[in-house]
Amino acid sequence: MPYHTLRLLFNKRLDKIEEFYIHISIRSFALSMISIFVPIYLLKLDYTLTSVFIFYALLNGVHALFIIPAAKISSKIGCKHIIFFSIPFLVVFYFLLYTLELYHWPLYLLAIIFGINQSLFWIGYHTGFAKLTNKNYRGEEISFVHIFKSIFSSIGPLIGGLILAFVGFKFLFVLVFLFLLISTIPLFLSKDIHEPVNFSVKQILTNQKMKNYFSFIGHGIETGLGTIIWPIYIFFAILNNFTVLGLVTSLSLLLSLITTFVIGRFSDTRKRLVLRIGALLNAVIWGIKTFVRTTLQVFIIDSFYGITRTAVSISFDTLTYDKANKSKLTEFIIFREIFIQLGRVILFIGMVFTVDLITSFIFGSGALFL
Repeated sequence: MPYHTLRLLFNKRLDKIEEFYIHISIRSFALSMISIFVPIYLLKLDYTLTSVFIFYALLNGVHALFIIPAAKISSKIGCKHIIFFSIPFLVVFYFLLYTLELYHWPLYLLAIIFGINQSLFWIGYHTGFAKLTNKNYRGEEISFVHIFKSIFSSIGPLIGGLILAFVGFKFLFVLVFLFLLISTIPLFLSKDIHEPVNFSVKQILTNQKMKNYFSFIGHGIETGLGTIIWPIYIFFAILNNFTVLGLVTSLSLLLSLITTFVIGRFSDTRKRLVLRIGALLNAVIWGIKTFVRTTLQVFIIDSFYGITRTAVSISFDTLTYDKANKSKLTEFIIFREIFIQLGRVILFIGMVFTVDLITSFIFGSGALFL
């Protein structure tokens, strides 16, 4: 392991990043146990595919709309505090999900609450990392975050699948709730980060290069497919088993962990090349996914997807933070979040009118070239 990475745990300048690492690791483990199963849970409660897609379109729309107020709040209370204040919204969301079968809460209420949580969390997360990472080692430091996340997230889906298979959703909701509360403890170990906010909505939407608009929209479409639509497809069309779905997801995350550090090192010197190669291979994999019909094929294709997705994610985030630090940091992070969420809204609204899961994989393959 390179010298700079070894110093991450000892360099005083990176104390706050270490706290982010710990928080993100625990949070990632908690959410990885349940996130992939949420759309399947809704469908198991007899909600239609259309209503699930509308739910996610509204969720991402709220995320985009609330990101500007979230940025203003973050500038006053700090990045870590706004991450902390996102937790109650997440807890309320999972409580409503936990009691959904009993009280039949309107899905739009859950979407609004979760959308607010996402805007609060991600503005704090991205602003903090863009501010704290070293521009000369940003890819390596981001890969270090992905390693921590992958270590904990790789076992989460399997554990979540086993709990669902043998105990049920209710116990899983309670367990996730407890881990989310524990994850907030590291956020209070040092002073917070305050990034001044001075922007207008017009500046955010117009002071960017055209390629950035399409890049973020395409990223939003692809990640929406990977986290929501692909799990729905393989569960109902192929696997039909929570444990196997969790195992497939865990394997994908584990393989991404193996390649994460190498990709991070290359992202510091050849970030654009890594992104182009990763996007190309990711697009090919989405094309291949249209032919996947067996459990073995799912295991194989998701294993390769874990690697290519990591290449795209690390290099994409590295370039984003580089651009943010070269311009108005908060303004660029807001721009990023709005247009990634817009990409997901476009995806899910499109799915409302087509409801053709396999065709959407081709859509995702093309989105990577935006």
